[in-house]
Amino acid sequence: MHRTKEQWLALFAEQAQSGLTQTEFAKRQGIIPTYFSYRKRQLLAFQDDDSGFVELTPQGLLLNQSILLRKRDVELQFPAGTDALWLAALLRAL
Repeated sequence: MHRTKEQWLALFAEQAQSGLTQTEFAKRQGIIPTYFSYRKRQLLAFQDDDSGFVELTPQGLLLNQSILLRKRDVELQFPAGTDALWLAALLRAL
Protein backbone atom coordinates (compact mmCIF):
# COMPACT_ATOMS: atom_id res chain seq x y z
CA MET A 1 0.00 0.00 0.00
CA HIS A 2 1.36 3.41 -0.98
CA ARG A 3 1.03 6.06 1.74
CA THR A 4 1.49 9.81 1.44
CA LYS A 5 3.82 11.74 3.70
CA GLU A 6 0.78 13.02 5.62
CA GLN A 7 -0.50 9.48 6.14
CA TRP A 8 2.90 8.38 7.47
CA LEU A 9 3.05 11.35 9.83
CA ALA A 10 -0.43 10.49 11.11
CA LEU A 11 0.71 6.89 11.70
CA PHE A 12 3.76 8.08 13.65
CA ALA A 13 1.54 10.27 15.83
CA GLU A 14 -0.91 7.42 16.32
CA GLN A 15 1.90 5.08 17.35
CA ALA A 16 3.23 7.62 19.86
CA GLN A 17 -0.22 7.93 21.46
CA SER A 18 -0.91 4.19 21.40
CA GLY A 19 1.56 3.18 24.10
CA LEU A 20 2.76 0.37 21.81
CA THR A 21 6.33 -0.08 20.68
CA GLN A 22 7.06 0.74 17.05
CA THR A 23 7.37 -2.97 16.33
CA GLU A 24 4.03 -3.87 17.94
CA PHE A 25 2.25 -0.96 16.27
CA ALA A 26 3.72 -1.69 12.85
CA LYS A 27 2.74 -5.36 13.02
CA ARG A 28 -0.83 -4.45 13.98
CA GLN A 29 -0.98 -2.08 11.00
CA GLY A 30 0.38 -4.75 8.64
CA ILE A 31 3.63 -2.86 8.12
CA ILE A 32 7.05 -4.49 8.27
CA PRO A 33 8.57 -3.06 11.48
CA THR A 34 11.95 -2.24 9.95
CA TYR A 35 10.22 -0.37 7.12
CA PHE A 36 8.12 1.59 9.62
CA SER A 37 11.30 2.58 11.44
CA TYR A 38 13.04 3.47 8.16
CA ARG A 39 10.17 5.70 7.00
CA LYS A 40 10.01 7.40 10.40
CA ARG A 41 13.73 8.22 10.31
CA GLN A 42 13.48 9.30 6.69
CA LEU A 43 10.50 11.62 7.10
CA LEU A 44 11.26 13.07 10.53
CA ALA A 45 15.03 13.47 10.32
CA PHE A 46 15.05 16.80 8.50
CA GLN A 47 11.60 18.23 9.09
CA ASP A 48 11.73 22.00 9.12
CA ASP A 49 11.67 23.61 12.51
CA ASP A 50 9.80 26.86 13.12
CA SER A 51 12.41 29.15 11.61
CA GLY A 52 13.15 27.17 8.46
CA PHE A 53 16.81 28.15 8.83
CA VAL A 54 19.89 26.08 9.55
CA GLU A 55 21.82 27.25 12.60
CA LEU A 56 25.37 28.31 11.72
CA THR A 57 27.82 28.36 14.60
CA PRO A 58 31.29 29.79 14.03
CA GLN A 59 34.10 27.92 15.75
CA GLY A 60 35.93 31.15 16.48
CA LEU A 61 35.93 34.86 15.86
CA LEU A 62 38.44 34.72 13.05
CA LEU A 63 37.50 33.90 9.47
CA ASN A 64 40.23 31.29 9.27
CA GLN A 65 38.42 29.04 11.75
CA SER A 66 36.41 25.97 10.77
CA ILE A 67 32.65 26.17 10.12
CA LEU A 68 30.15 24.04 12.04
CA LEU A 69 26.63 23.53 10.63
CA ARG A 70 24.14 22.01 13.06
CA LYS A 71 20.56 20.86 12.38
CA ARG A 72 18.94 18.86 15.17
CA ASP A 73 21.28 15.91 15.84
CA VAL A 74 23.32 16.26 12.62
CA GLU A 75 26.56 18.21 12.54
CA LEU A 76 28.76 18.99 9.56
CA GLN A 77 32.17 20.56 10.13
CA PHE A 78 34.11 22.18 7.31
CA PRO A 79 37.74 23.23 7.42
CA ALA A 80 38.87 26.83 7.32
CA GLY A 81 39.01 28.15 3.79
CA THR A 82 36.04 26.08 2.53
CA ASP A 83 34.81 27.69 -0.69
CA ALA A 84 31.71 29.79 0.09
CA LEU A 85 30.08 29.11 -3.30
CA TRP A 86 30.50 25.36 -2.85
CA LEU A 87 29.05 25.57 0.67
CA ALA A 88 26.08 27.63 -0.57
CA ALA A 89 25.41 25.05 -3.31
CA LEU A 90 25.52 22.28 -0.71
CA LEU A 91 23.02 24.08 1.53
CA ARG A 92 20.65 24.64 -1.42
CA ALA A 93 20.86 20.92 -2.26
CA LEU A 94 19.85 19.97 1.28
